[in-house]
Amino acid sequence: MKTKPSVLPLFRCLTSVPTAPLREISVSKKALEWISANLGARVKVRRNRGGVIVSYRGAGEGPSLCLAAHLDHPAFDLLQVTKTGATARLRGGLPPHLLAGAAVEAFAAVPKDNRPLARGVIGPRPKKDGGLWTIKWNETAKPSAQLDFAVLALPACEVTDGWLLSRSVDDLLGCAIALEAMRRISQARAKVNLTVLLNRAEEVGFVGALDMIRSGKLSAHDSYLSIESSRELPGSKPGSGPTIRLGDRATIFDANLTALLDDAGKILRKRGTKVQRLRLTGGTCEATAYQAFGYEAGGVAVPLVNYHNGWGADAVSPEKVRLSDVEGCVRLLVEASKLFGAKDLRGALRTRLARRHDGEKRGLRGRT
Repeated sequence: MKTKPSVLPLFRCLTSVPTAPLREISVSKKALEWISANLGARVKVRRNRGGVIVSYRGAGEGPSLCLAAHLDHPAFDLLQVTKTGATARLRGGLPPHLLAGAAVEAFAAVPKDNRPLARGVIGPRPKKDGGLWTIKWNETAKPSAQLDFAVLALPACEVTDGWLLSRSVDDLLGCAIALEAMRRISQARAKVNLTVLLNRAEEVGFVGALDMIRSGKLSAHDSYLSIESSRELPGSKPGSGPTIRLGDRATIFDANLTALLDDAGKILRKRGTKVQRLRLTGGTCEATAYQAFGYEAGGVAVPLVNYHNGWGADAVSPEKVRLSDVEGCVRLLVEASKLFGAKDLRGALRTRLARRHDGEKRGLRGRT
């Protein structure tokens, strides 16, 4: 399949600043700049404590298909910072057995670009899980610098031999894929309602998604798809297309949403686009959080090598995906979005049942 470069410029934009759990202000600004320049008045943007909600209403009233991705990636919170080093708390699931001796780059809380304020090396693994790590500086910051977090010293974005490599494919690529799908839908003026959720702090327990859910920002009539780059498994291999996610380690996803994705996948396969289908048990994604609170939820994933910068590898490494799978994922979401309005999913069913109740509830006068 011939790939299109449309996701890549956006991904380069998002990775032009580092990110970390609860340190997503800079990458959020990059996303909002892109949304303003490429989506403009066709969408409505709402900024919330838990993240950013971008809405396209091509069908007017009625349910929306929501594409959810997260703006953070595992990193280190810097605690006690001195001239020679720092103590740090690991936030998220980097492979602890590979971290000792790995290089890191340190930044202020709201970095302007990828130029670090200090560079260092990670010390030995703590004796207890959850213990503090040490970092020794080999390139110290100016005395006025306020160091706040550190990321692994890996490429922000590189392309080689059909592979996309980055320190933070998971899940800035999911954000880029969701926004590019919305750009194509809105540009085509498709008669469908599509929402993109850019959540914060997924890597430390779905904090942003849960904040959106519990604050009442989300509609129970909408359907939610988690867009991730997920660890490769037999049946979900790089180069064989995006994977329709039947579930994750914790749950099985909604059957109706899976059927929607299956229908979109059938259309794409006839056009020569590869699509895979598997329960991905390498981790847990935001679809589980939505489903736990009663929302209709499913997922799509791009097969990922070097998950969280090293799981399955012999050393700390950039995450990587096949560009063909990235483009295939965008196409899958665009096709699913086009099919969404005609499908009998939970939002449409809720609406019909509510109308039926409104028409008949007067007959319930009195007690049984």
